[in-house]
Amino acid sequence: MNKFLIASMLTGVLAVQAQAACNTSTIAATTPNENFTIDEDNGVVLDHTTGLMWKRCVEGFTGADCRSGDAMQSTFVAAVEHIDALNEGEGFAGYNDWRLPNVKELRSIVEERCARPSLNEEVFPLKNTDAADDRTTINSMTLFTSTPTSYYDSTDTFIWTVSFGTGELDRSSLQEYNYIRFFRLVRDAH
Repeated sequence: MNKFLIASMLTGVLAVQAQAACNTSTIAATTPNENFTIDEDNGVVLDHTTGLMWKRCVEGFTGADCRSGDAMQSTFVAAVEHIDALNEGEGFAGYNDWRLPNVKELRSIVEERCARPSLNEEVFPLKNTDAADDRTTINSMTLFTSTPTSYYDSTDTFIWTVSFGTGELDRSSLQEYNYIRFFRLVRDAH
């Protein structure tokens, strides 16, 4: 095989890997559009399957398409403090009972048939950029949950996180202040 053909094939593979990939032919959607009601005016999404109301944008992004602003990255404690201040103030969309989702709730909006991002982009729009190393796109975001977990014999307290690049679970230490993550708000709609 000549070098030009190999280079062309490699470039094509890398271009495909950089784009969002959804297997729509053989895997059923885990977050189909019909499960949600989108309220663009208030920036919220109602999930009819779980009864949860989600803030449509990751915290920090705004607008009907979530393309304005900058996503907030913070420690777990700072995220909780931000939510408390929001609820004690004006709230959001007329509600003052926003919180971090638990691990099962946050995993409920992962679109299992997609990767980079593992999310239904029609329901939860993304801030897309052309920068390959832009950490503010959902393709590389890991979000906090409110669910604590242990880690082997460590004395630290850990919190579950969800990657929306892959849909995978991970954990972050609450004692380590270098664990900076993103977060999305949720509330019980009933």
